Amino acid sequence: MSMAHKAGINTADHQLVPVSSHSVSVITRFDRVNGNRIPFISAASLLGLTSGEPGSYTMVADAIRQFGHDVPGDLRELWRRMVFSLLASNYDDHLRNHGFLMLHAGRWSLSPAYDLNPIPEIERASISKTSITEDGEEPSMAVAIEAAPRFGLKTAEAKAILRELLAAVRQWKKVGQSLHLKVATLNPYASAFENECLKEAAHCI
Repeated sequence: MSMAHKAGINTADHQLVPVSSHSVSVITRFDRVNGNRIPFISAASLLGLTSGEPGSYTMVADAIRQFGHDVPGDLRELWRRMVFSLLASNYDDHLRNHGFLMLHAGRWSLSPAYDLNPIPEIERASISKTSITEDGEEPSMAVAIEAAPRFGLKTAEAKAILRELLAAVRQWKKVGQSLHLKVATLNPYASAFENECLKEAAHCI
């Protein structure tokens, strides 16, 4: 989440807190204001998907157009999060890990990002990543850029965002070190950040 924040993604307030010999990620609730609850639903609920029913990022983009408040802003933010997840191997990005807040009556706004987990290559076999489009293709940078117009982005704009994301994700070790993570903790995650999508992204920009 610290790396996502550096990549320009709207993340929930968070901090890494040492507890005994471990560290715990503490994330501040964003669905409360002065003790009052802000209505919240997941992207799966916004789309009306049943448990286990697949969705896609472009389906969420269409829902933002239909039900959103800041449609252009949330579409750009969604594309940024989608590509960040590809570059950082955030495979656990099912549509219950994307949320919406009712900040304005009857309209939904993309909530801060709150569940971002890099997955090393060895652990990905049992995890199904959310598709970019309804076609269910294997996620890639080429598909993400091709789908950019569904998110209100021109190709040049999408590539500019990609450059920002790529620069941020390449700093993964420095971010980990700034959080005082041990080398033994960081090294197993190398395959999460040095992956095929990141290599492809370097050729796309």
